[in-house]
Amino acid sequence: MKNLSLYKYYNYFLVKNLTRLKCTLLIGALFFISCGDVNNLMITKKEAKTENGRFELSLMIDPDIVYESSSTKLITKIKRLVPKDSLYTVGSDSVQISTEPSMYCLINSVGGSLDIHSLIYIDNQDQDNIKRWFEVSLADSLGATWEGLAFYIPSTPVKNAGHISAIFDGMNLTLPVKLVANQ
Repeated sequence: MKNLSLYKYYNYFLVKNLTRLKCTLLIGALFFISCGDVNNLMITKKEAKTENGRFELSLMIDPDIVYESSSTKLITKIKRLVPKDSLYTVGSDSVQISTEPSMYCLINSVGGSLDIHSLIYIDNQDQDNIKRWFEVSLADSLGATWEGLAFYIPSTPVKNAGHISAIFDGMNLTLPVKLVANQ
């Protein structure tokens, strides 16, 4: 009789704990399923990259949605893919001619203005189209990187979308920006 009551007790103990374990696993699974960001709605950063064998150019905005009274962060990165020494060609009379590009990165925007927080060169010869160039200072070694920072501020009245672009050494990048009017 004593063995029978112990058997019932252990069975009850196992059933009760297995039921708790199943409930815990079910709640955990539901939690992870519901928190899974299938459409990447929580990821507000957009990035584009391109390379030409000599340099890698990347453009990143965070967040990609900008409200009328806010701004978004813009980061432009340039990475050296080959050492500067290999960017020389030999001309006549063994004179070395540099094939290093001018170290400026053109940054521009549509649907807003840029508040630039890096060293810049401003070309305002054409008053309708003022160009802003990041001054790029990049070390000569392989893998050296440069980073420029700016903020995109939408112009009012806000349109549906804007664009940010960067041009360096024959490479072009552009990213769309979703613009939202305050209500």
